[in-house]
Amino acid sequence: MGQPLYEKLSNSNFLKTILFIGLLVNFVFTANPQNIRDTLRLPLFEVKSVGVTDVPGFKKTTLDSITLVHHLDADLSKIISENTTIFIKSYGNGTLATPSFRGTTAQHTQVEWNGINLNSPMLGQMDFSQIPVSQFDEIEILYGAAGIAKTSGAFGGVINLTTSPDWNQRIKIALAQTLGNFETYYTNFNLIAGSQSFQSHTKASYSSSLNNFPYYNDYLGGKVRQQNSGYSLSGFSEELFWKIKDKHLLSGRVWYSYDDRNLPPTASQYDQEHIEKQKDKTIRSILEYKFVESNFNAVVTTSLIDQYMNYQLDSTLNSTHQYYSWINRARFSFSGIRNFTIKPGLDFIRDRVSSDSYDGIKTRTTAAIYAETRYNFKDILIATLVLREELIDNDFLPLIPAFGLEYLPIRGIDWKISANLARNHRYPTLNDQFWILSGNPDLKTEVNYSTEIGTGFRRLSPNQKFLLDARLSGYYSWIFDMITWLPVEGSNLWKPENIDEVHARGLEVELALKGEVAGFLLSLMGNYSYCRSTYAKANLENDNKIGKQLIYIPVHNFNSTFSVKRWNFFLNYNVCYISDRYTGKDNFSYMPAYSLSNILFGKNIVLTKYFISLQLEINNIFNLDYQSVANRPMPGLNGALTLRFSFASPSKR
Repeated sequence: MGQPLYEKLSNSNFLKTILFIGLLVNFVFTANPQNIRDTLRLPLFEVKSVGVTDVPGFKKTTLDSITLVHHLDADLSKIISENTTIFIKSYGNGTLATPSFRGTTAQHTQVEWNGINLNSPMLGQMDFSQIPVSQFDEIEILYGAAGIAKTSGAFGGVINLTTSPDWNQRIKIALAQTLGNFETYYTNFNLIAGSQSFQSHTKASYSSSLNNFPYYNDYLGGKVRQQNSGYSLSGFSEELFWKIKDKHLLSGRVWYSYDDRNLPPTASQYDQEHIEKQKDKTIRSILEYKFVESNFNAVVTTSLIDQYMNYQLDSTLNSTHQYYSWINRARFSFSGIRNFTIKPGLDFIRDRVSSDSYDGIKTRTTAAIYAETRYNFKDILIATLVLREELIDNDFLPLIPAFGLEYLPIRGIDWKISANLARNHRYPTLNDQFWILSGNPDLKTEVNYSTEIGTGFRRLSPNQKFLLDARLSGYYSWIFDMITWLPVEGSNLWKPENIDEVHARGLEVELALKGEVAGFLLSLMGNYSYCRSTYAKANLENDNKIGKQLIYIPVHNFNSTFSVKRWNFFLNYNVCYISDRYTGKDNFSYMPAYSLSNILFGKNIVLTKYFISLQLEINNIFNLDYQSVANRPMPGLNGALTLRFSFASPSKR
């Protein structure tokens, strides 16, 4: 038998061969230039604005479709880790990946799909490895108190995955196929059909991998392959949009996903006979109505989510968990008074959980009233006040307020200074309250006080060939009664308690430089965060964690992407640096810092109605042996070859 494909792909010579083939194919495509119609030109700049916010005084950033299109085969964790200051705690390819946003835990980051919460009511968090990039068009990131405009409890922030109609398309068909290391395959299909009043968007994706990459096992003193690590992920979505006389928009969305994953053993407990599996089936649906006039807007949304999960560990454990969420939201906006805008809203959510780890079925009902008011003082100063009141299972949470200011010092110059203050609360998860033998129904809500100040500057050169976009933010956050799971004395059980007080503070720097030089389109994007998230209270007399950094939260996080485009060739070089992460509350043990480098190179062929793209992505080009989480190995040098094809026929006006 010949050499297995994953071994070929692991060989750097094989990657060089693939690169040569890619260059040869590009040469063949471009050797006959009269067949290429240069009628479709991309914009000079792909503007990822770091200074614009929907709620003045609060920070928001956006990753648009141009950023996402080169990573259709990736999951949300890769996009977030390479393009933002959010740290992703990854257990390995195809396995659990959770965020740490501004020094908080995964439960303090809410993930939404078109404004609908995806976080499990059981865990209070979302696994980023289960969200394929191909299922959405854009990512909105709301930092800190900006999330209060959407929900409570998101002390770190909110990540909203959005999709939207393209009224200029009559029909568009897109196909993408990826071949990667370790028998990794990815297929994506996208169909847009309709007119300027009706649109249908269909998306389907499937990925699978043996994921048996080699790594050096310190406990065994040699190189081994990852065991029991294969996975298959599939997804399908259908979206319908109907526009009526430019004032009414009806939309319906359905997203189904099925994930079948083997969970590998840790490096310290390496076992070739290890069997650990997790299967997830989820269906999400949204029905939405929008009404738009010059001074009044209304959005009414209802959504149903059904998620099923089965977990197996050898022959000792086989558990099933299923939850249903019915989510209803109404948002209104009135701006008929000069310089004044008010946006009231209502929320109603009903959660129902059936779990082998609960004593019977558990439910939760959440009702909320919300209002945002905004006043513009002569286009120089904008003041925003956000108020939210929630009722959860007959318990009123304290009022959740947020106040923000946005100041424009110089007219005609896009320079903004913003500041905000807020108080927030997070209710315990259902696992915290009802996990059999361990849940604590007497838990109090977590309380958060936060403040933030920032400035943003954006400048486009007079000849519109150079762009500078920069932002600097500083924040301080106090978390009281933080819920922590602790061992119960005299038993092997763990139980949640309101124990910790945490202070999280830091700086965030974001920079974008873009320009055209001698026909080359150049771009340099950079993100840096400094975060100190430390314990301010100890629950035991001899506990020495006060002043120590929370586990798995790096102090320094940096990433940067340099891009070059010319003659429809493109080259991206990305580097990510993560500093030490402590694995114990006493900060004696830690995971060492690491720096990853990735390269993406390709060629676009643009014809009248057709688009072809061939790209090669090489990850971890220096073959670094690293771990994001202790004893959870990550792959070394690896690559993927992607071919994309699309056909588009614009609507006739």
